[in-house]
Amino acid sequence: IQEEAERLNRFIANLLDMTRLESGAIEPRMESVDLNDIVGSALRRASKVLARHEVEIDLAADLPALKLDPVLFEQVLFNLLDNAAKYAPAGTKVQLQAREENHRVRLQVRDEGEGIPPGDLERIFDKFYRVQLADKKRAGTWLGLPICRGFVEAMGGTSTAGNRSDGHGAVFTIVLPVSAERAQERAA
Repeated sequence: IQEEAERLNRFIANLLDMTRLESGAIEPRMESVDLNDIVGSALRRASKVLARHEVEIDLAADLPALKLDPVLFEQVLFNLLDNAAKYAPAGTKVQLQAREENHRVRLQVRDEGEGIPPGDLERIFDKFYRVQLADKKRAGTWLGLPICRGFVEAMGGTSTAGNRSDGHGAVFTIVLPVSAERAQERAA
């Protein structure tokens, strides 16, 4: 009963978030944040859905503070981690990695599931679209990835989906700009 109540709560929250995105009512409250803090918070929140997976975190030690809305970005990470847990078999790894490259922070969430059919790589960001797999996965709202993309874009970033080049599984990549001040500091 508790799990179903939590799933329904996430469904309603996702519907509200999508409505806010579509109406333009999302105004990110941007502040300088440490990505480590948001990752830690998202992992605590996703601990139940990730319980059957090995979670591997690899955040570069020298990541700059980013201008983000911490609440929205935590939701993005939760949705990506939840998605990885849904589509990867129990006992497999879910990896989260972040690096600074060319004045941007590139964050990836990778799983060891079946991956995404090439024809669905963009469609998975459409509302209510779900990849059809031979075996049925647990129920979802089909809104998590569109919400991720909308929130990331509202914060000035980009999000893409792909398949791992090092084996089976999907990889979701978020690229966020580093503030101009930080970019100048790094160049000096």
